[in-house]
Amino acid sequence: LVDREGLWFRVLAARYGVERGRLREGGPRGSSWWRELIRIQDVGGVVGGEWFGEHILKKVGDGSNTFFWTDPWVDGIPLCEQFERLFDLAENKSASVAEMFSLGWGTGGEAWVWRRQLRAWEEEMLWECQTLLLNISLQDHIQDRWQWRPDPDIGYTICGAYQLLTTLDSITLDAEAGLIWHSQVPLKVSIFARQLLRDKLPTRANLVSRGILSPAAHYCVSGCGEVESAQHLFLSCSNFGGLWSLVSSWIGSSSVTAQTLSDHFVQFTISAGGLRARCSFMQLIWLADDSQL
Repeated sequence: LVDREGLWFRVLAARYGVERGRLREGGPRGSSWWRELIRIQDVGGVVGGEWFGEHILKKVGDGSNTFFWTDPWVDGIPLCEQFERLFDLAENKSASVAEMFSLGWGTGGEAWVWRRQLRAWEEEMLWECQTLLLNISLQDHIQDRWQWRPDPDIGYTICGAYQLLTTLDSITLDAEAGLIWHSQVPLKVSIFARQLLRDKLPTRANLVSRGILSPAAHYCVSGCGEVESAQHLFLSCSNFGGLWSLVSSWIGSSSVTAQTLSDHFVQFTISAGGLRARCSFMQLIWLADDSQL
């Protein structure tokens, strides 16, 4: 979608329009899936979703297709995050790098337009920002482009993204806790899910480890012949684990199944996208399925 001469860019540009060199999301009448795709680099509100935005960088050429404040073009961090107060006061929040450069972003330049006069400490912050921009120069006739930081030479690939995700730390229990409790889920189901994700259920493997059952009694209740752990019972059991593929087929979701319960819970919850209502729906399905098991 960054290839401006490509077929898909031209089709989407005709359908949704282009603003500041970037495809627009289409507003409320546009495709909900397209709106989520266009926001993919700004999904910090979805658990585990911020990894993409953290691994891309905007390489500036002539600066015409790069937002001055909101794109990560200086040290990989948007200026609106480095200088949040200045961004709040700026009148031209959607200005491009080229526009700010042409107006002059040095001391006394016309690029800086504020809602009110800056206070002393805000002037110091502006000086820091201007110092950061001192050695930056634009390159005429060279387009701005996105760079995949883990592999700048080859760029983004599905294989590279998969390798990156499999090396990231697992999602913490604190992140899971924010998804377990839901107003439409019975309290006993949420408590069950919490015990499940912390491996506190009385599975046969846990009962054996506590000396309640003999080691010979640790086999799965389904008769599959494997040790009955929580992970086996809910994910990999040949009799019970197949439920997830049926549920995924029913809701039209397709993805590689996570290998741990905590990862599976978060993956399943956000698999339909970032909208709160959709995440809540997926969350309810996951909790309901596991409570039925």
